Amino acid sequence: MEESKFLAAQQRLREYIDQNGLRPGDGLPSEGALAAELGISRISLREATRSLQTLGVIEAKRGKGLYVSEFSFQPILDQLPYGMAVHGASLHEVLVVRETLEEGLIESVAKRMGADVVDDLDRLVDRMEEAEQTGGPLSDIDKEFHLRLFEPLGNQLVTHLIEIFWVLSDRLRGEELGVPLHVADVHRNIVRALRNGERLVPAMSAHFTDIRNRMEKHERSVRS
Repeated sequence: MEESKFLAAQQRLREYIDQNGLRPGDGLPSEGALAAELGISRISLREATRSLQTLGVIEAKRGKGLYVSEFSFQPILDQLPYGMAVHGASLHEVLVVRETLEEGLIESVAKRMGADVVDDLDRLVDRMEEAEQTGGPLSDIDKEFHLRLFEPLGNQLVTHLIEIFWVLSDRLRGEELGVPLHVADVHRNIVRALRNGERLVPAMSAHFTDIRNRMEKHERSVRS
């Protein structure tokens, strides 16, 4: 298929979803009806739907047809160039953006923070301490902590960005970098600042300084 026809078909399908106010979970018409509605051939429609499935815009349910997908960054992550995984500077770049986001929003979080969330964060730090003592995995608990920390904002984009930073960091750093032995301590300091009504930026900054120091230590060991 000519690229111009493919792009036109894809654009018409996107416009159809938008103009009809379709939301995640809403179904699309049958292939024949949709092709006629868009004024394109079935072949063009199939190519467009395959492309939009790859991008996570729509999904195919076996025996049911096509549906508008829930938004996710995962298809974007899956399409990232392999080069991102082999350039050491990329992890530093991801960390800088994540640090800017979290430090920039943390004081807004504090204004919306309820005691129930602080209690949840305390329990997550307890789990971190237990994992440190038993040698259990920490990364998932760490991720859960940060997602819960920013949940009071009620901002789904922030949640998605934290998730995408986490996936990128895991992908770029590899298993050899590991996690800091005192990960619970730096997170406990964040919870303590929340409980005491202290400024949170210093606690968050110390958290990211810890990560940065660990990265630099790892890089020195690789070079030596």
